[in-house]
Amino acid sequence: MYSSRSRRPLALVFFTLLLGGCPESANESARTNGSDATQIKAAATPEPATTSAPVAASGTITRENVLENERYWPDIVAMVEAWTDPESGRQIKKGYRGALIRVDERGRTRIAFGRHGTRDIPIEQTDLISRANEVASGTRHKVAPNFLAHFGTQFVHPSSDELIPYPMLELARSDRFLCVFADPRRKDFAELARGISPLASTPGLQILFFPLAMKRDETQLVKDLLKKASLQAPFAYPEAAEVHARTLLGEVPSGAVALLVTSEGRVLHNAGMTDTGTVEALRAALDSPVPLPAQ
Repeated sequence: MYSSRSRRPLALVFFTLLLGGCPESANESARTNGSDATQIKAAATPEPATTSAPVAASGTITRENVLENERYWPDIVAMVEAWTDPESGRQIKKGYRGALIRVDERGRTRIAFGRHGTRDIPIEQTDLISRANEVASGTRHKVAPNFLAHFGTQFVHPSSDELIPYPMLELARSDRFLCVFADPRRKDFAELARGISPLASTPGLQILFFPLAMKRDETQLVKDLLKKASLQAPFAYPEAAEVHARTLLGEVPSGAVALLVTSEGRVLHNAGMTDTGTVEALRAALDSPVPLPAQ
């Protein structure tokens, strides 16, 4: 299911779309080389049977079962009809392609269209179902689970002597990611970090930190602040963290937020870190054999 046919960086597809959008005539997808794809597939933690239910008896993925068949979500989708944002009035034209961030329980796809923004669009107005069936049949290939494909190369190693990228192959060993969005200079950051640190021992979970309100030249400072808070988690480059927040959350939050997702990007829990019971709710979502409805 996961394979590759060119030598471009794995996450280039996402950032090409993020920065410029992708009209119908643009390249379909970016791929890593075959060796990298093989390594990613080998490193990836096998998905529990309950995480991705079997395709329907008919062998077809439909709108009704696409959510639980997340492993077949394509990394790129295209518009099959134009869609107009009800708030801004901006239109995403038929044929435009974007990076699929996730599908939600309301039957919407979150798609990153580059300069056209990240939008929540009804499944019916995209070709997601047909592409998912192609992935399931083996006629369309994925280099990695969607979250990894779009974000896997965007983190800094938290404990190396130098400021170097965190290896994507290490991230591929996890099938769930706890994305923490916060300003590491806030007074209660160490307390928030202590609250979620015990979750780091959960099998298959990787904590990822997205530093908010930080500048491009403060990468080392972020690393130092994480070390001071005893949170040794791979962290996003400061200049990109707020872009990622808009993509994953829809906005840059004013407070600290915890977003728990699968390796395909499906949301398992989303809550403010200072909300009562957040850590307990995260643990319940992690312990549940069947994904709980996202909060």
